[in-house]
Amino acid sequence: MTHQPPPNSLAAPTPQSTDADAELRDTLLAAGLAEFARYGLDGARLERIAERAGCAKRMVYYYFGDKKAFYLAVLDAAYQGIRASEEKLNLDALEPRAALHLLARNSFHYHEAHADFTRLVLVENLQGGAMLQRMQEGDRLRQAALAPLERLLLRGAETGAFRRDLKAEDVHYLISALSAFRVDHAETWEKLLRINLLSEPNRTRHLDLLLQTLDAFVCPPA
Repeated sequence: MTHQPPPNSLAAPTPQSTDADAELRDTLLAAGLAEFARYGLDGARLERIAERAGCAKRMVYYYFGDKKAFYLAVLDAAYQGIRASEEKLNLDALEPRAALHLLARNSFHYHEAHADFTRLVLVENLQGGAMLQRMQEGDRLRQAALAPLERLLLRGAETGAFRRDLKAEDVHYLISALSAFRVDHAETWEKLLRINLLSEPNRTRHLDLLLQTLDAFVCPPA
């Protein structure tokens, strides 16, 4: 059974939205993520998204507005997903090095488990980041990515566990690079080099490489 919006309504849902509204909205976001990650903004089709979500195409307009507004909502939700996974780690309660390793492990496993997220980021880069610049929540997402890491690095510097000249953006870059590359390039590595980056023992070895590289970068010289 497909869902239908109220007659003649293309507006966003009112504050009285039901649990069913929230569930369908989340279903559409998940379907949109899969579609945009595969086809990009221009190639994506709302008909396929609606079919995947089990509803009428009109529901996309009802909840999100036009196609670009929907893409922005998908992009925002995708970034919120990884940030929400990090918030659950309670990094401030852990010893700095243990906290940094936990953050890196979370990123490593999250990117593999959410391959559509990494592909959507690639799509947005191919589009020159044009849509990302239009996100109203960009500043909040930026703070969510870097502020916890800045606190962690500061604590580590104060205890002598980390160097004092570290920048959160550099550590974030290192973690993201070694977490996302293996997912983004898994197909070409397997087809060309006959190496499955997502299988064991490669997975465990590359996670160890990430942690060892982090230690070498953040810890002061002996």
